Amino acid sequence: MRRLPRSRKDTEVFLAIAALSFHPRGILAEADINEHLTEWLEPFASIDHVTLRRCLVDHGMLLRDAAGNNYRANQAVISKAIEPDVRSLLPGDILDALERERAERKRATGQAERDVS
Repeated sequence: MRRLPRSRKDTEVFLAIAALSFHPRGILAEADINEHLTEWLEPFASIDHVTLRRCLVDHGMLLRDAAGNNYRANQAVISKAIEPDVRSLLPGDILDALERERAERKRATGQAERDVS
């Protein structure tokens, strides 16, 4: 994976799972957030922790204090974006599922084009 998913829903699920990797009531400094996200992102190749942190904040899944020094997971927003049974997925599982879905869409599109011909 070289970037965030294209689909808004896929992006929200990806971000919610990333946000769930933080302690639900923990308050972390930016340096701790960066370190955690760097480790969490290892399977994702070229998505960087800064981009992910900004996306988490922009989507309201991480809340930042007024000084911009401390963060905490926003459980209310995360709960709206992700079903409870998906909460335990690991990053590699997410990648595998997204790749399977993408391949299936390509196969379906290719089959539809062959059917029209």
